[in-house]
Amino acid sequence: MASPNFATQATQFHHRSAGRSVSWLWFREFIRWEVAPYPGRVNTVARMTISATLVMIVVVTFRIPNPFLAAFFSILLARENLAATWRGGRVVVLAFVAASLYTVLGMMLFRGYPVTHFFWVIGSLYLVFFVIRTASNYAAAAAFAVPIAVALPIWDGSLPSEMQVENTLWLVLVIAVGVGVTVGTEALYRIFDHSDPLIASVGDLLLPVQQVAEAIASLHAPSKAVRDRILQYQMIGTGRLRTMLQRQGLDPTQRAERSALISLSDRLVGLAANLMCARTQPGENDVIRLRALSTRLGAIRAELRESGVISAFPRVLEGQPSSGFPMLQDMERSVGLLNEVFQPGEIGDHSQDASARHWWRALFRQDAFQNPENLRFAFAGCLSASVCYILYNALDWPGINTSVLTCIVTALSTIGTSLQAQFLRLAGFVAGGLILGISAQILILPGIDSIFGFAVFFATATAIAAWFATSSPRLSYFGVQIALAFYFVHLQGSEIQTDLTIARDKVIGVLLGILAMGFIFDRFGTKSDAEQLQKLLVQNIGLLAQLGVSPVARDRAIAVSQLNRFRSQINDNFASLTSQMDSVQFEFEFRRRRDEDVAEWERIQRAQPALRSIYLQEVSLLSHRGRSDIDSELTQHQNQALDHFLHEYSDELMHIAAWIAHEEDAPARITDDSIRRLRQIFESHSSPNSQAITDICQKMVSSLVVLRNECWLAF
Repeated sequence: MASPNFATQATQFHHRSAGRSVSWLWFREFIRWEVAPYPGRVNTVARMTISATLVMIVVVTFRIPNPFLAAFFSILLARENLAATWRGGRVVVLAFVAASLYTVLGMMLFRGYPVTHFFWVIGSLYLVFFVIRTASNYAAAAAFAVPIAVALPIWDGSLPSEMQVENTLWLVLVIAVGVGVTVGTEALYRIFDHSDPLIASVGDLLLPVQQVAEAIASLHAPSKAVRDRILQYQMIGTGRLRTMLQRQGLDPTQRAERSALISLSDRLVGLAANLMCARTQPGENDVIRLRALSTRLGAIRAELRESGVISAFPRVLEGQPSSGFPMLQDMERSVGLLNEVFQPGEIGDHSQDASARHWWRALFRQDAFQNPENLRFAFAGCLSASVCYILYNALDWPGINTSVLTCIVTALSTIGTSLQAQFLRLAGFVAGGLILGISAQILILPGIDSIFGFAVFFATATAIAAWFATSSPRLSYFGVQIALAFYFVHLQGSEIQTDLTIARDKVIGVLLGILAMGFIFDRFGTKSDAEQLQKLLVQNIGLLAQLGVSPVARDRAIAVSQLNRFRSQINDNFASLTSQMDSVQFEFEFRRRRDEDVAEWERIQRAQPALRSIYLQEVSLLSHRGRSDIDSELTQHQNQALDHFLHEYSDELMHIAAWIAHEEDAPARITDDSIRRLRQIFESHSSPNSQAITDICQKMVSSLVVLRNECWLAF
């Protein structure tokens, strides 16, 4: 069905020898698809460029100190919707106020004593990196960390105390300007565009899947445009959508729904890529199933576009495995799960003021004060920044104080493994600091004599940085690093910077910070790839085991609290696992790895759909058990049987997790006894809701068997 060239191209990125030299072919394809346009990218880049340019004009015109901060935060602010932008801007300003007050108070207490001043600086750097690690809001963490780093050289100088306090408080104003201009730009844009960019992006993911099913059902090969779109989405993954989801500020229920929607859409893209590689012609039954699948995907896209949710009917019935198209059954199963994502349930805190009541909990991640990895991260980051701080003070070279800020901004990245981190840091430094920075000072700036000319140059460089910043998380930090280095060089004051000495010091400071993070932070702050993957997998299986038995808690307040906590942690772990696996793939292409490591990574990747399926089915079961009429439909005996089944199911998940963590010698042996007993008891007093519950439990068992088999092969 598919052309041999495409079949080879679609699979060559996942089945490579681990012992070969650097794969420049893979890297070329990686860059090609990461920088390729996708729906909505041009609009986002244009808004980022306009905001940053307007901010630059305002801060330069009114001669506000540290103008680079305003432009940089106009790049970082969320643009998923106006509410998210306004919420993020408000949090950024408040975080800047808190950090500035903390800095002023600390300096008032410790500035007069060199020893206590030094230890206060070290302690502050540790606090900064701890907040970076544990804060749930990316922009808020940056807004708390950056002013402390910027204020350190101010208070290390010999200026009068009044001037130092004034320069510290200027930081709040410059950030307020950046936030105000960005929010104003987004408000103007949203007058003309009310769409939800996340839902629109999911619809764009499903469109080529629908087109592939329709083309193969019509006995035609998909067009080149469709094949390219599938390959692009398969290559870049859904990391960008997950970042978008994280910044939307939704409640746990909505976040879980949209996270499941993204995961299933990503799964369908992968299955569509496999479908295109099929060598056989579809039979009559396959054609009928493919057309039903295409029709339902079209209806789902229409529903998402109109209302943002998916109705339960009509469902795509899951058929038997097809000999020519083994992935067809998985596609039908995934589309069937899409129907269940948005089904209402009554276990959940849907009150509008729920987030307001628990706003202080939302500031930090669930495991902020329990996970020892947070302390490890903070120690490694503090050590890296402290080395830079001590070095530029020992050399009496204040011009390279940008090294501390570089360490902090670098730690804000979520790109994961050390090789990828080092590559993006150095590449962004070269592009932003050397090519667009110092080279532009020599070749371009001498010919610019007006603010208009500089604005054109500034907007062009910002657009380049913004284009890369809107890539997937595997490359987006490259754009952020370009913007940071470029703004360091060209936005240090109200005049056009032509002094190469200042630019040289700033660029050397950025390079020093990058080297410190590469040689210190990456050695102490992160675990190995295999350890991270295994730990995240074990954590998620354990959380799924706990989520499975959460309906046993009959107290509504306890059930709501448990459900929201589990959903948040599971979604965070799924996102971390996806990011880590993308990063590991990047390293596999550029480092010699054992064949066993590559095989294990591929098997863990294949186990993810089973985990996602278990999660969605457990949430769907919670929805059914949360109905107000459930007690009238299910007898006490049926409720007890269901509780017993869920306890056994949870125990089997815990056995699998313990086995992966090498705490048990063999995984649990999964049998059909528990689901058979449950069906027998539920058939004695049948109802529509009870039938749905038994069907969900049967799917949970099937997914558990798949998970167990994949883990058995992997470990």
